[in-house]
Amino acid sequence: MRSRFLLELTTPEVEAYLAAGGKTGLLPVGCVEMHGPHMPIGTDSMVAKAFALRIAEAANGIVLPEVHYTWAGSTDGFAGTLAVEPELVYQTVESIVLKAWQMGLRRLLLLSIHHGNHYPLYMLTRRIYEEHHIPVVYVNPMQPLDDEAGALFEGKYGKSMEASLVLAALHVLGQPDLYSESEMRYDDQPPPRFESLRRISEVGAVGSFMQDPRHHACPSEHVSLERGLAFLERQVNTITPMLAHIDQYVKDTQGQRNQGWWDRDGAGV
Repeated sequence: MRSRFLLELTTPEVEAYLAAGGKTGLLPVGCVEMHGPHMPIGTDSMVAKAFALRIAEAANGIVLPEVHYTWAGSTDGFAGTLAVEPELVYQTVESIVLKAWQMGLRRLLLLSIHHGNHYPLYMLTRRIYEEHHIPVVYVNPMQPLDDEAGALFEGKYGKSMEASLVLAALHVLGQPDLYSESEMRYDDQPPPRFESLRRISEVGAVGSFMQDPRHHACPSEHVSLERGLAFLERQVNTITPMLAHIDQYVKDTQGQRNQGWWDRDGAGV
């Protein structure tokens, strides 16, 4: 194909892809938020999009236009952070998934590394199956999926993970010179946060706002493009074979006894 990005294809090219049996759609879901003093505001979108592109290349997929505006949470209030309500994130992604399914994409993968997207996307994958029997899969590709991937950012390399990944993402997306390894690679420490907040967080959850950019992402002297690329490729190699199991999952569940309440008496979609 001319491109793996839906926005760069013509309608006849998409029709030809579907007619030839293409059915894999990848939706990156990012965020517009402060990412420390050293990383781009679009870090989460860039990383998700790069993972989507590499998986699309490996699995004959199409990358749908990414969802940038999502719920930021505790980074709200910093210059550059533009957040929307989590309910809107749910509704937007749900609408995209339903339309993509109707268009003929039968392997749908949501990709997001942004913590604030976890709960809306987790609920979406559960509810959209319960209500429509659409087996969309949500993956956070920043979570190591095997020991080798996890080992790349263990110990002293842990604080450098996200910066290393955004450098890798820019490399994959054809913008290797936008940020350099050297400008990101320096050590810093975040100022202490409220002791009261730390104590509460040991037991449960409470609303809060970060007071310093380094509370979200703190620079590290161990930032590494090489490690970022190695992690990305390792994760892609683990995620890609899973897509074929979506087809089998659909077959396995078609004859299951309990189909939920939604489809009883022909009430389902």
